[in-house]
Amino acid sequence: MPKENRQNKRLAVFLWCCVAICMAVIFYFSSRPADISSQQSGFIRRILESIFGVSTTTDYIVRKLAHFSEFLGLSLLTNAALYFSYGKTRKFIATGASSLYAITDEVHQIFVDGRSCQLTDWLIDTAGAVTGLLIFLILYFIIDRLRSNSNNRRKK
Repeated sequence: MPKENRQNKRLAVFLWCCVAICMAVIFYFSSRPADISSQQSGFIRRILESIFGVSTTTDYIVRKLAHFSEFLGLSLLTNAALYFSYGKTRKFIATGASSLYAITDEVHQIFVDGRSCQLTDWLIDTAGAVTGLLIFLILYFIIDRLRSNSNNRRKK
């Protein structure tokens, strides 16, 4: 097996582990009762206010940004894991899987004290997943260009 393939397989395994950890973290945060989740959001809001000053930052905005960020990260990691597993992008699979996980996350919250299943949260999660895909594609494009330029210089 060529050295590059072994490195890609190792990186793929590492990325799939990161995907699993990201999913576990999302599950953990979703399993927190509403009062604990609000305390965590309030803590983050106070940190942001200490850095940026008191503004219109609210617990609601912090919670929705958390939803967005969690699924942005999940999509980015899933896209990268699929790329290093198969050697090409699988953008619709990664984004669809992230959105599907967001649905299961919302359903999971029905069974958590004080939490609920909300269509708006799923939409925010999916918007995060699409943003993760866009970031992945931008990085992919930049790296591909750099590789092409490097290969062209070597050929000359």
